[in-house]
Amino acid sequence: MNYLIFRTDRIGDYLIISPLIKAIKRNNSNNKVYIVCSKKNIDFVIKDKLVEKTFVLDSNRLTDKFKLFFELKKNRFDKIIVSDKKNRSILITLFLKSNNKVFNISKYFQKKILNLFYKNVFLDNDNNKNESIKDILINNSNALGINLKDEDFHYLQLNQFLKEFTNEDFLKLKIDNFVLFHYDEKWELDNYKKLYKKASTFTKIDTDLETFKEFLFELSEKTSKKVIITTGTINTKLLSKLKETSLEINKSFYEITIKGKKIYLLTDESFFSISHLISKSSLFISCHGAFTHIASNYKVKILDIIEKNKTLHYGRITKHMKNYKYLFRDNFSILSKEIITNL
Repeated sequence: MNYLIFRTDRIGDYLIISPLIKAIKRNNSNNKVYIVCSKKNIDFVIKDKLVEKTFVLDSNRLTDKFKLFFELKKNRFDKIIVSDKKNRSILITLFLKSNNKVFNISKYFQKKILNLFYKNVFLDNDNNKNESIKDILINNSNALGINLKDEDFHYLQLNQFLKEFTNEDFLKLKIDNFVLFHYDEKWELDNYKKLYKKASTFTKIDTDLETFKEFLFELSEKTSKKVIITTGTINTKLLSKLKETSLEINKSFYEITIKGKKIYLLTDESFFSISHLISKSSLFISCHGAFTHIASNYKVKILDIIEKNKTLHYGRITKHMKNYKYLFRDNFSILSKEIITNL
């Protein structure tokens, strides 16, 4: 059978639906999955190797929507799943031919209207607090006539992204012998707001260099493991200062010595390279994002930093995750102590 799934948002959103894709393929090896994706997640969708073909929505312009619609019309899809909850995806699906359509929507009035014509309509928003994302995926799988198993949430292979990692020889990585601390723009509120406007209401974490270095020492001391730091898409003030006190191994690899402990900083690593690092780490510490799902997929221990007033939102997303703890955003002097306590 041919399955079409709409996921025209980000990598993390695709990772939420990927266990369902794995289940579709596992239930019948002849099943083929096609994804309508975005420019933000297409590279990962292709590297993930779960799907046969991708269709890209280039922009939200009406002309691009029509272009996508006519491209999809050339194909035959037995089952269609609107997973991204976008109005454009719902509208396009209404005009495509298929024996089985599954709608995941965010508004109650949409559910009322669609239920007049379709039975497989699922409300997916934070007001629906009794249903986690895993519950929604189970509802979807039942509607498609397939079974979803726990193993489908852990489908990534250990060295799937090895070719993307260029510092393997320097670090000589072994499984579980290091802690990965992902320090991206979310740790510095001014930078976070550049990517996410609503972050202006979030709790500030920012810290100074000496406090951060003391934390890194304690992290290495308590875990008795290497500490590796990775970065996000925006240069952060703190890590720029940290590089000034480090030994440059190459243009993206730095070694910092703190009271005899060796700490490693990797900059400008790709999403796939960081995913490879996560797969081999014993502990992953970060503000919540797509990498949280990568760590969960690899069954890596997670310390997830979230905003307190979004506990319900993240709780629905992470309920299925094993070996998972969350901590609230706070002043770094407080948060760092909580991280050490929860190791």
